[in-house]
Amino acid sequence: MGNEFALGARDARAYLERIELDWPEQPTREALDGLVYAHQCSIPFETIDMYRCTEPPDLALDHVFDKLVTQHRGGYCFELNALFEALLASLGYEVRPCLCRAVCGAKVKDPINHRAVLVNLDGEEVLVDVGFGGPLPSASLSLVDGQEQIIHGESFTARRIDDYWWAVDRVTGAKKDLYGIEGPSRTQTELELCLATVTDKDFAALNLACSQPGIEFYEHRIANLRTKTGYYGIWDDTLTVRENGEKVRTALPDEAAFADACERYFGFRPHEA
Repeated sequence: MGNEFALGARDARAYLERIELDWPEQPTREALDGLVYAHQCSIPFETIDMYRCTEPPDLALDHVFDKLVTQHRGGYCFELNALFEALLASLGYEVRPCLCRAVCGAKVKDPINHRAVLVNLDGEEVLVDVGFGGPLPSASLSLVDGQEQIIHGESFTARRIDDYWWAVDRVTGAKKDLYGIEGPSRTQTELELCLATVTDKDFAALNLACSQPGIEFYEHRIANLRTKTGYYGIWDDTLTVRENGEKVRTALPDEAAFADACERYFGFRPHEA
């Protein structure tokens, strides 16, 4: 995304207020890491409006801004990372989007289905992602082949696949895993990303594909939000609260309970509630 897609100063300030941060003095890596973490802890990944919806989400930047900032809703990767990229551009960062596929430890690869952001810091591109809705770094990740990076206590490694593709591997934490992946600690691939140049228009078809019957965003109501000690999650009629290594699941027996959980843990009430 070029600077022509940057937010105006007023919108950028409103966005920063939404994630409870001040305007950074300089576009540094330290400031970038703070922006990523604050965003992941403030604006949820959520696909509530996509459930059984016949239209894909509107990706026009003004619509996404209204949804995420004005209405205090969340969104999914094609919304969250697009708007975050625009914010970064307005703060003076050199940014561009990248095509990705979510892996999450699966042995069979899905098609390309995700958008993330690459940020150029003094000639080094780093990955940032506020739209994964799961176990990705809560700060920027250097694309240095095989180098372990500890980010807020979690272990991540970028691994080169070929000239264009990289993998992001994570060491799970067994019973102490932030995202509740139990069993023996292991390394698993969470994401693959492509360095090829793309533009906003390239994500329109992916947005449509991810909104079709049979795709989890169409078939399920999903929400996820990082907290300082774990995360909050909704999958259909179940709320998960994970804090300090302990996980509690609560059934949401009706629409009123579902709406109350959305409001209490994610800061919004669904439109139909």
